[in-house]
Formats: sequence, structure tokens, C-alpha cells
Amino acid sequence: MRVPLSWLREYVDFEQTPEELVELFSMHSQEVEGIHRLGVLDGEVVVGEVREFGRHPNADRLFVAKVDIGGRTVQIVAGAGNPRPGARVPVVLPGSTLAGVGKVRKARLRGLESYGMMMSERELGISGDHEGILLLDEGYEVGRPLSDYLPVGETVLDIDVMPNRPDLWGMIGVARELAAILRTGFRIPRVSFEAGGEPTAAYGLRVEAGELCPRYDLRRVSGVRPGLRSPLLVRRRIYAAGMRPINAVVDATNYVMLETGQPIHAFDAAKVRGGIVVRRAREGEKITLLDGSVRTLDPEMLVIADEERALVIAGVMGAEDAEVDDGTSDVLIEVATFEGRNILKTSARLGLRTDASGRFERGLDPNMVDYALQRVVGMLVEHTGGRAAPDTLSHYPRPARPWRVELRLERAGLLLGMPVREGEAREVLGALGCEVAPGERGLAVTVPTFRQDLRREADLVEELGRLIGLERVPEHLPATALPGGLTADQRRVRLLRRLLADLGLSEAMLYPFGPDRWARDLGYGGSPLRVENPLSAEGRCLRVSMLPGLLDAAARNRAFGASGGGIFEVGHVFLPVPVADGEAARRFREAGERPGGVGEPELTGVREEPRLGVLLAGVVRPGGWNVPALRAGFFEARGLVERLVPGAAFEPGGEPFLHPGRSARVVVEGRRVGWVGELHPEVAERFELEGWPVAALELELAACKPDPEPRFRPFFNVPAVNRDLAVVVDASVPAGGMLEDIRALGGPLLAGARVFDVYTGEQVPEGKKSVAFSLTFQADRTLTDEEVDAEVERIAARLNERFGAEVRGG
Repeated sequence: MRVPLSWLREYVDFEQTPEELVELFSMHSQEVEGIHRLGVLDGEVVVGEVREFGRHPNADRLFVAKVDIGGRTVQIVAGAGNPRPGARVPVVLPGSTLAGVGKVRKARLRGLESYGMMMSERELGISGDHEGILLLDEGYEVGRPLSDYLPVGETVLDIDVMPNRPDLWGMIGVARELAAILRTGFRIPRVSFEAGGEPTAAYGLRVEAGELCPRYDLRRVSGVRPGLRSPLLVRRRIYAAGMRPINAVVDATNYVMLETGQPIHAFDAAKVRGGIVVRRAREGEKITLLDGSVRTLDPEMLVIADEERALVIAGVMGAEDAEVDDGTSDVLIEVATFEGRNILKTSARLGLRTDASGRFERGLDPNMVDYALQRVVGMLVEHTGGRAAPDTLSHYPRPARPWRVELRLERAGLLLGMPVREGEAREVLGALGCEVAPGERGLAVTVPTFRQDLRREADLVEELGRLIGLERVPEHLPATALPGGLTADQRRVRLLRRLLADLGLSEAMLYPFGPDRWARDLGYGGSPLRVENPLSAEGRCLRVSMLPGLLDAAARNRAFGASGGGIFEVGHVFLPVPVADGEAARRFREAGERPGGVGEPELTGVREEPRLGVLLAGVVRPGGWNVPALRAGFFEARGLVERLVPGAAFEPGGEPFLHPGRSARVVVEGRRVGWVGELHPEVAERFELEGWPVAALELELAACKPDPEPRFRPFFNVPAVNRDLAVVVDASVPAGGMLEDIRALGGPLLAGARVFDVYTGEQVPEGKKSVAFSLTFQADRTLTDEEVDAEVERIAARLNERFGAEVRGG
């Protein structure tokens, strides 16, 4: 909702700067997305009169004007050629600042001096029109500041209105909200006009779909002068609020919609045949809308029609057939309330969203219809010379009435964490439009119909909290008798995740639901649990196994060029359980009552189990110069199970999606706790993993008890010293045996050792090989060369003693 502040001041008085208003709204009401500025930000605009006007002698597309700005005549070079001698125009003086343009200065354009600038409607922030200079009528006095007639600059707050607050979709609602925050009063324009036009009763009104249209009012304004434009101030406010000025009739409907939040539609009465009919659309009925598109309707959609054809898709957009144009002199004004969910479905089905549909679908106050209709008729009478009909046709069989909500101040204090005084509560709720009286247990609050969101005691407490100020809630650290730290289960899961990551696997975090094809492709029997409101058609079923989500993840990785890998997930599966007692299940869902001896799965029909799923696919770990690549297989997956589940036993057999000869059940103390095996080739093909070896395992989380033994090594924050040692040994001596011996010899200074080269060739005697070691030495102090040399000699001597190794000369 775009809120021009100069317009807002018509309803409520305030002294705050725009930035202070942003803070107030953000802390007490709605979030403000931004501040926009239009027109002249700083400086002066005066009314000028063109004395002379002609083409620039040195430029084909420029013009030169002599303009009287009150007591003196200045020369202005302009790019528009519409002014004529005698025309009155807005002139911004040098030194002023325009939004989107910058500072206006004296300039010399193609050899001629230009003092200031004659302004277009867009530069003044009146409309998007930039084709010519704005021409003022004779009611504007030459030399007088234009700000005496209308604001020349505008600041607009862009408020992000929450869906539950449709009352804030109008200036009156925003003014009421600001007045409640500031604890001040607000006002709404009074409406008065004489009714002497042609009667509305000359047209009929018939509501056939009353369930979709709680209220519908219709009033006629005849004798409208055709083709008029709205006054500058009206156009300025409409444009600042984010809409496009069109003509006096349409602008009046849009102006009142922006003011009250109530959408309004105007028909050209001469184009309406017989009368207005509110009905459901006919099957296959077509309508050509104002945007030129042709839409096909169905009986679930509501239309406003005459006796022959549809004229409006109710609450969404009107048709060309009864459009108000420059020749319209007789109008029918519709102000109505439609069923919000129907408007939402219609808009979604047609792929058509408008300002009106966005308001109707949130639920409007039917009691705003009276004021909105009076207001728009009054504007048409004032701005177009029209004559209002003496009568209004109305359909309102079940008037909406205020409702009462009991408010306990003790409960309010408990929910807010601070005491609430009765006088303060009365003041706040009264400012919101509620009536407050003594009640049986506290206050009896009568809520007005424009606040559909205030239905419960907690709703009123929320209003008190935000308007009194949540910053007043005292800060206290929560008290608890429980010690800090992780539970045993949390520690086990954390250790499990770290262990699998240390083993080279990547953790996946997947959705717990997926498509119907999962159960079919895996060969599961029975029907999985379905979600009533899925995020998408591909996420309708809760998973009964961790495997399919991991398979889809591996297939995506393969599509992006991966050669394989290992992934795991710790999560839950959801298994259907027969409901023990339908009535007990209903009471549990609605009130949380649980009968004795019945578990929660039997009451909900769902058993949720924590599981660990692991998938090895393709090349799990690439090979090195001396290490072969690790490929997925049954024994690799079984090794993980043995590491994770102490005392696990394996029995032949497995799941239907596993290879029958390369799978097993995981059993602990005679109880099955999971499965492990290679994926059946046909299943791998269904998941687009054909050609890859795929192995997987799934375990109950409670059965996973990895060895938690910690191993720590001291860390020295000093530079390490690296030395290479190459020795020549018999070709039969294993390099790994020598490396183990070096590590066993160790010593306080040896921090690391590895083999980085094994060589046989011309420079080494026949039957011998050269093995090169990289040795790293480190301590809690900087080592000297003598200390490192001594350690290297000690290692060389040990290799000579054990393996007959001779240090290779450089």
C-alpha cells in the first residue's frame, strides 16, 4: 500500500518525519518496504504566464519561451511545443531539486540562456505524462507559488500490508492505525450533495448468486459532462499511490478505492441493457476484458451482467461492453462485497490479478459500502457536474454485525509478560474502533466489522502488545531447572555425523516427502501416507525409506557430471499404522486428549521412526598413484555397518529393491535393525543410475553406536621442519613396513612421515629399489638443524638395522 503523506494529513495530524513514521509503523504495525519521493524535493515552483513562444533559432527540436513569473519575465528553453502565448504553466526556479532529475540550474542551451524549467505532469509527480508542458487554467494566479494550490513535492511510504489486515488497504484505515499509535484522533471526509438526477430504478437489480455476493449496491449519476479530466490534486494523489489517472469518472472510483480500500466499478449506463444481474457464469461463456484479452468462464466464477451478456468478472476486471469512455454522460456506480475465496480461485484460474481482486480475496467489510458509494457519487457530482439519483438499489439480506470478545487483563499480562492497566487497554482498543464495556471476567470488547482478524482473546492481546509497545516488555533470562548440554541421543547423532563425514561421505538434507513413483520404483507394497496440502505434485507422499531421496540426489549429481560419491542422511521415515479408535483419534487431534494404554501412533495413524540412510554410488573415492579407486559394492557398505553397529550380524535376504545375491539383513541380538546391499540393476535404471555400481544401507538410529573413543594430539604453533630421506633397499622389502617402523620409532620431534616415491631403474643397482620418505619434525619451540639432523640419522640407522637400508647419495 503506497501512502502519500500529504494525503494522509487530511485524515490525521502528525509531526513526525518520514523516517520516524517508518520506525513507528515497523515497531507497532506493518513493515515499511521503502520511502519514495516525487516532484520537487527542495526549492520553489511558481505559476508563470507565457508571453512569447517560438522555435529555437539554433535547434530544430527546442523552443524558446518568454515567461512572466510575477513581476519579471525570464527566458526558458523547452523541449515541448504545446504552450502558447497566454498559457499558464508551472515554472521551477533555479536551485530547486527534482526527484529523478537533480538540481535545476541556469543553463545555456544551444547559445541561449534558460532560466529554470517549465514542468510536465511527470516532473511534478501528477501522472506519467511527459509529452508536453502542464497547462494550468486561469484560476492559477501568475507569480503565486504553486504549492498554494497543491503539493509540489510528495513523500510516499510503501507499506507491506499483511493479508489479515485488509482494513489497511485504504488511506482511512492507515490513518486510523496511525492515530491509534500516536494516541490522537483522526477524521474522514464528510459527504454532502443534492440528489436530483435520473432514478436508478429505471434499471433493475437481480442477485441470483447471493452466496457469492453478500452485498451489492447500485446508484446512478446522470448528466455527467463527457471527457473531463480530474482536478490536478486528485490525479496527483492517484499517481502517487501507484495508479494511472484516466478520466474524471474512473479516477473518482480509483480515488475512493485508495481512500476506503473498497473497490468500485462504473458502468456506462447507456450500454447496460435492461438491468444488472449478479449471477454465475455460464459454461464456456466468453468475455472481452478491458485489457483486450478474451477469457472463457465457467460456472464457478461470478459475473456482473445485464439481461443479455456478462459485463464484469466480479471482483477482478470489467469488460469492454460497458466501459466508461470519453463519451459517457450517464453512469451506474457499483459498490459490492464478494466472497473472498471465490475471487481468489477465479483470479488464480484465469491467471489475472488486479488491485480489486487483491482486496476482495482478503475479505472486505460490507458495512464500508455505504460510505464508499456516497463518497464516489459526491466526487462525480462535484467534478463532473453530474446529478445523483435519489435512490439506491441494494441487496444486503444479512447485514454484518459487530461481535463481542471477552478480554481478561490478567491473561493479557500473562501472554505479554507485562501488566496491562484497564485504562490503557480501553484507550488502545477504543482507538482501533472497538467499543469497550465491563464484562463478566474483565472487559467486553465489541469489535467492528472492518477488523475481521479480531476473533479471539489472544487477538486482542496482540493488539494491546503492539500498540502499548513490545519494547516495554521487561527482559528476563528464562529460568530452568535442567542442566545444559546435549542429551545422550543428541551426542550419538552428532558423533555419527562426524564419523561418516570423516570417512569421506557427504551429508544430505532432503525433503521427507516425494512422488508416487518412489513406492512403485522400489517395489514396496501398500500405499504410502499422503500429504493433504503438498508443496508440489512431486511431494505428495511421506517417505517410508531413506533410500529413494538419496537415489534422486545421486542421479542429480550424476546429471551435473559427478563420477560417484558417498552420501548419508539422518532423518525420519513415516509408516502407516491402523487407527485404534476413531473417536479417540478425533479427540486427540482436536483437544490433545490421550486415552490410557493407547500410543500416539495408534491415534494419529502414523509411526515416525528415526533412521540413518547411506548410499555409495559409482566411484566413491578416486584413486591415487598408489591407492586404487574405491567403487561402491556390498562389502564396502557392509564395512560401514560393522563400524556403526557393534556386534552386528548379517543374515541372507533383503528388500525387493536389492540384488538378491548381494544383500543382507542387519541383526542385533536376534532383532532386525536394518538392511545392507547392492541395488538391483533394474531399480538403478529406474532412478537413472544405470551403469553405476550402487550400494546402500539403512539402519535404525538407536542401533547405531559408533566407537566414541577420542584421540588427541598436541598442536604446536611454531613452524615445522621438513626433511626428505631416500634409502636403497632390496626390492622385496615393503615400503609400508619401513614406514610403520619409522612411525613406531617415533620420538618427541617426529610429527609425520609418508612415502612420496618408490623408484627402480638405472641409478639403482639391480635387485634394489629406492624409497623416499618425507619426514616432518615439530615441537613447542623452534628446532635447530643439529636436532633435526640427529633425528634423521637415528631413523636412517634404524632402517639400516632392520631392513639393510643404505642412505642414497645425492
